[in-house]
Amino acid sequence: MKRITTLLGATLLGLMLLAGCNQQSASITIGVVDEAAAFQKNQAAAKAMTYLQELGAPLQKKAEAAYKAMQAEQNDENVAAYKAAMGDLQGVMNGEQQRIVALIDAKFKEVLENYRTEKGLTLILTKESVVSAADTVDITDDIVAAMDKLELDFSKPEAPAAPEAATPAPEAPAKEEGKE
Repeated sequence: MKRITTLLGATLLGLMLLAGCNQQSASITIGVVDEAAAFQKNQAAAKAMTYLQELGAPLQKKAEAAYKAMQAEQNDENVAAYKAAMGDLQGVMNGEQQRIVALIDAKFKEVLENYRTEKGLTLILTKESVVSAADTVDITDDIVAAMDKLELDFSKPEAPAAPEAATPAPEAPAKEEGKE
């Protein structure tokens, strides 16, 4: 009985080892993207730059006119007008740049995730984080092509309408003293 148990245990161990050898390890597929090149080459980023330039042009002209007026006659009114024009320019442009960069970045990440899923890649790395890689894993051109196909709307979303002032609740009738 001892011999049969030992033989059975050895056979079971052997079968487990054979089963382990027959299993293939999961393959890892990697893509590498040069983010800087992808952003410089794609049409979505170029359209974003054009949008920002067009948005800033009238504000820039207003600031330049205020600067020239201040240079011609430096008084409190002209200095205040210049500071206001520069404040408008910087405020609008900084806010819009942040909004547009966030929009482009979100779309870029979406494109990367869709590409990874479609191509069955395990992961995508940035070129900056890779020490060495074959050109065959560089997916930058594919990502640029996918970004070029995007139709982005850079217009500002409409601000929600201000809620109407709440109408006050009707007042309860005052209790007269002595009556309850």
